[in-house]
Amino acid sequence: MKKLISYVAIFVFGFGACAFILNNYGFLPTGGSKTVMEALNKRPITSNMKGMNAVADAAAKIGPAIVNIHTVTGQQVFPDFMATAIRKGAGSGVIISKDGYILTNNHVVAGANDITVALADGRNFKARVVARNDTSDLAVVKVNAKDLPVAELGDSSALRPGDWAIAIGNPFDKGNSVSLGIVSAIHRDEMVQEGRMLPDMIQTDAAINPGNSGGALANINGQVIGINTAIYSTGPGAGNIGIGFAIPINAAKQIAKDLIEKGSVVRAYLGVIVANLQGDMGDYYKQNGFKGNKGAVVYQIQPDSPAAKSGLIQGDVIVKIDNESVGGAEDVTKIFQKRKVGQLVRLTVWRDGQTKLVVAKLGEMPVDM
Repeated sequence: MKKLISYVAIFVFGFGACAFILNNYGFLPTGGSKTVMEALNKRPITSNMKGMNAVADAAAKIGPAIVNIHTVTGQQVFPDFMATAIRKGAGSGVIISKDGYILTNNHVVAGANDITVALADGRNFKARVVARNDTSDLAVVKVNAKDLPVAELGDSSALRPGDWAIAIGNPFDKGNSVSLGIVSAIHRDEMVQEGRMLPDMIQTDAAINPGNSGGALANINGQVIGINTAIYSTGPGAGNIGIGFAIPINAAKQIAKDLIEKGSVVRAYLGVIVANLQGDMGDYYKQNGFKGNKGAVVYQIQPDSPAAKSGLIQGDVIVKIDNESVGGAEDVTKIFQKRKVGQLVRLTVWRDGQTKLVVAKLGEMPVDM
């Protein structure tokens, strides 16, 4: 009997404590004799839950600045049964200015002769391509509008593997959707369409699917940290398998600035064509005293280029650029994609059995190159 009384007392005390806590945190109405269950059942689902779910808060913050992009490529042909010449596409974009500049992927809008942008608030606008860059797979489109919601751009250099990642876009043309994951890795080099290499990508397991391209990869604070661009695919028609890639926003915003202000991307330029140390070329250098198989051979130097002025000569083997080792020709391309016009670079080269240091001041890559 004493045990029964003790259990009843504990239950009553515990129930009362729960009621006290719920009441103090706003779950129970003040006054009256409502039971806990009555109060919980009558609590409106539409009440303001801001601050209770960081992911939902981040999505709500950035969501208005994410757009759906619909494209039409090709011409209507005659007769009607040959209308397959028209191809429709869908992607995503990020509003980066109140007056209508939108950042997206080049492959979303390339070749399109009709572009429609749908805002999160339901408005639709015709858009035009301001400029696009195939190498970086980025483009800027413009709509004629004012006072648009603008996405806050974060700092992709601060990312760590394991940080939260939120993908927002238009997968399979279903409208704005949110998926959650983490930053799986940083500094990934990913081969995309037509054999192009996109360097220094963010890898995430947040679901990215066709239609997400050009949308935002955001952090837990609702800031854009990347532009969703590609997925690792196991074959034609395969969907997301947990490996997606985004262009870091620090690189994307500089490219967007160049596209808006200059109509093209300003890239650093050394003025060399390099080749890998393999086959007969590799054998030649080994026979002449070069040890190892890593490096990039200077195959050709452009006249009047920074390379020509620096003292580089044909046949030099570049083994290091600043503090980065060079394994082959691809490394040279990737390293210079990170450098800026006017920057000094220190090239460690092997020449005639000796290691030499060459300093070059990078120029601006000619438009026709």
